[in-house]
Amino acid sequence: MNIQSLIGKLKHNKKVGHKLTVVVQPGELYFSALVDHALPSKVVVEGGAWQETLLKTLIQAKLPEIHLDIVLNSKFYQTYQIDKPNIPEAELAGALPFLLKDLISEKVTDIVADAAELPVGNKLQVYVVPKSLIFGLQQQLSAHHIQLDRVLVEDEVWGVSAGEVSHFLLLQRSKQSSFRVSAFVDHHCAFQRTIRGVASPLTGVATSVLQLDGIALELQRSIDYLSSQLRGASLHQMKVCCDEEDQPELVEALSERLSVKVAALNEDDRESGDILIEFSEQLSEQAVNLYPDSLKPKKENFTLTNVMFSWGAVAAILLTSFAYLHFQQSTLNQELEDFQIQQREFEQQLASLNERLAKHKPSAAKVAAVARLKLDIQAKRASLKAVDEFDDSQQIGYSGVMRALAELGREDISLNHIFIDANTMDLQGLAREAKAIPNWVNQFQSEVNLVGRTFEKLRIGRNDDDIVTFELITKQEWK
Repeated sequence: MNIQSLIGKLKHNKKVGHKLTVVVQPGELYFSALVDHALPSKVVVEGGAWQETLLKTLIQAKLPEIHLDIVLNSKFYQTYQIDKPNIPEAELAGALPFLLKDLISEKVTDIVADAAELPVGNKLQVYVVPKSLIFGLQQQLSAHHIQLDRVLVEDEVWGVSAGEVSHFLLLQRSKQSSFRVSAFVDHHCAFQRTIRGVASPLTGVATSVLQLDGIALELQRSIDYLSSQLRGASLHQMKVCCDEEDQPELVEALSERLSVKVAALNEDDRESGDILIEFSEQLSEQAVNLYPDSLKPKKENFTLTNVMFSWGAVAAILLTSFAYLHFQQSTLNQELEDFQIQQREFEQQLASLNERLAKHKPSAAKVAAVARLKLDIQAKRASLKAVDEFDDSQQIGYSGVMRALAELGREDISLNHIFIDANTMDLQGLAREAKAIPNWVNQFQSEVNLVGRTFEKLRIGRNDDDIVTFELITKQEWK
């Protein structure tokens, strides 16, 4: 499904009312069935134009909101076959009247034309109708609030009447009309010819044999012509749909005389108008339409009623907006007033607290007294710490250290000065050799009172008697 078809279907779905199809035949009008409405299926056109009969029938039916499709008989339009021009599809509809100006006697502005593209020969099958017919019909219908949607041609409907068969010949005759032979390729009419000199009926009368021979000769000529002209199409069967004829007898007679297979278009012997009503529903939105959108009256949106309605709607919106904004403003004003009251209360509380804070500020004498007390507390804490350290050193004592040094006595080491307090132990003495000093210090690890003590400095020298002197300064252990 292409985009145009989809848009067309959406448009039809939006229509409200009754969709009615009318098939126009030379002496009769055929109507599609409507649910819950009494509308005749067929009306005879007695005197005057068929438009008057159509309008009278629709008015009497009193159908509300009618959307009308009309299928014209070939008597009411002309057909031309032209080469397809090399112009865009969007411009083809407007160019068709000018492409036909050498083929028609009317002015190009006085006709309505539409075309179907043929699948063979790069041709267009063009259908032409007087513009006065379309405009007159539209004005008569719109005066009674009946909407004309499409004006179709019966050749397009006959093209889909054979069901799945897309390539076929058709011998057709409506009441009060002549016999016509048409060729359809891909459901489009590629050839048509009116057979002159043959009158109905062909069956059931004594002279029918001569009539049958005459029409068979004309049909065979058309078949031979088409076989040479439409080489790309296979036309091997002919359908027959002739009103006021014995269909089985006519099919049998033509089968004996023609080189193609002949069969009836329908088996229940219905009239041409009824068949056209049935198959007109199968036409797509792209089918030939002699009432295009360009001819339809444009809907005036800028009318006094619409303007007044628009003004009323705008006024209602403005009033509603004003009422809403006024209500919102009143609400905000009330909230603002509440906030201002709270602000004043908070300001009063702040002033009261500031007054109380000012009353609770200490005097300068009290501040100085607190500072002196803090200094006194700090001094007492320092004294207490010194006493604690002195007590610890007294508990430990120095006898253990002296005993340990005595235990480590050596012949090559002699101490002549020992200084011990809580944190340090400095030693001075003589040594026989310099290397004896570190060996002796390493022995401290074996004594409990000396283990862990380290020396920050070691000074080695000689005295006036050339004897090695040393001085060990203990690394302080901070507790």
